[in-house]
Amino acid sequence: MNRKLVSFVILCTLLLVPTIVFAEGTGVGYGSITPGRLLTFAAGVIGLSSAVVAGIALARPASRFATGQWPVLSIVLSLFCVLLSVFHLYVTPSGFGTGNGRAGAIIAIVIGLIGLVLGGMAWTRSLRNK
Repeated sequence: MNRKLVSFVILCTLLLVPTIVFAEGTGVGYGSITPGRLLTFAAGVIGLSSAVVAGIALARPASRFATGQWPVLSIVLSLFCVLLSVFHLYVTPSGFGTGNGRAGAIIAIVIGLIGLVLGGMAWTRSLRNK
């Protein structure tokens, strides 16, 4: 029993030490998905969807998109996108190129603001048409 325990400890040491040594030396590669990049990608998709919904509401003023609750949905989605991206910029400590998604958060803020402006324009148009 004792011999099995010693061999197990030696095997674990031989397997874990190289893993720990090489884990600290690896950086974030180009194109790898990190949690920060995934969060800003999701915020960008939300902002892009709000801009698309608001654009459809502006392009078709007589349809359901312009007179219904779609402009309000676009405003809510774009506000969520902007707030999520600003929170992510506030929380991430390091700069660009580290894999935290700071550049993606800035792009998501811009896309969210575009969706917010388009949604506001569609909402005011829907209020005038009533």
